[in-house]
Amino acid sequence: MAQVFGRSWTKDELRRRVGDVSQLCGVERVVLDDGAARGSRAAIVRTGGGLEAEVLLDRAMDLGRVSFNGAALGFRAPCGDVHPSLYEEQGVGWLRSFSGLLATCGLQNVGGSCEDGGLAHGVHGRINNTPAEQISVEQEWQGDEYVIRLRGKMREVTALGLFGPNLTLTRTLSTALGADWIELSDTVENEGFSEAALMLLYHINVGFPVLDDGARLLAAVKKTEPRDETAKPGLKTWDRFEAPQAGYAEQVFFHEMIPDARGRVQTAIVSPERSGKRLALCVDYDPAMLPKFIEWKQMGAGPYTVGLEPANCLVMGRANERSQRGLTMLKPGERKSFSVKLRALADEASIGKLEDELAKRGGRA
Repeated sequence: MAQVFGRSWTKDELRRRVGDVSQLCGVERVVLDDGAARGSRAAIVRTGGGLEAEVLLDRAMDLGRVSFNGAALGFRAPCGDVHPSLYEEQGVGWLRSFSGLLATCGLQNVGGSCEDGGLAHGVHGRINNTPAEQISVEQEWQGDEYVIRLRGKMREVTALGLFGPNLTLTRTLSTALGADWIELSDTVENEGFSEAALMLLYHINVGFPVLDDGARLLAAVKKTEPRDETAKPGLKTWDRFEAPQAGYAEQVFFHEMIPDARGRVQTAIVSPERSGKRLALCVDYDPAMLPKFIEWKQMGAGPYTVGLEPANCLVMGRANERSQRGLTMLKPGERKSFSVKLRALADEASIGKLEDELAKRGGRA
């Protein structure tokens, strides 16, 4: 049953009260028409439960602006939304269009730019700047639940499949009337005739007001390693966040997470208490397919954000991944599926329950 306006409703009860379900929730497809985003397709998803998400159809169906009860959940960079035609592959050009709650990284590189196998790879790969095709929207009653789905496909391929892979990423974003969550279900398939590497990372960027002085990262962590010397001083405080600081040098940590009884991992950033209330963004994913978790702690004034990043690799670049850990490879015709669920929590009962569950598994809460 739909949970809206403080109670549960049946399909019939709601249908009697509205002329069309779009009065409560739904998907509106738009074309952005200003600045660097001009001409970009997007879809605005409203659940009627306080969650509103901008799905960037021309940016791998990633998430731009996302809010809950009017409060922003993600980081918004000065560049804002950027049309994929302005993508700069070389060097750190990827950062010129990096913004929003979710940026998918891969499929051929995650991390810094590098050269591997005679080919140059830019920061975090190309998939985040790839437009979706075969886009479909499904909105329907299933019993007393009204479900919303967006589906599309992105392709990463070189001309005629020469000197590179032929990979497709099929993404389904799901939510429902009254929901405080949105789930991504992805399938990557090798449609080529030779083995292909697969690097994939979900760059989930939490910002103010969830992130602020006194905010905390909740996680059941078995082991933590700093990426480099810069991160070492922060090993005791990786789960605590400070006020913005000018000139802050980013700290990156690699966490080994402890899954729950279902085999899934949950982690969340919880805001400091304001007027007796807190707001949290929870990330829930399958570590069997995404065994790595990277925390990007950036307390800089302006670029003030924390990245929660489940992945199938680390962020040292493709060449390093190949030499140190070995690349994940897809055989011709092989598929791999991934799922990540994002949920906003704004009531003390839900936040307290998550804190208790993670603490029982040995986490910091």
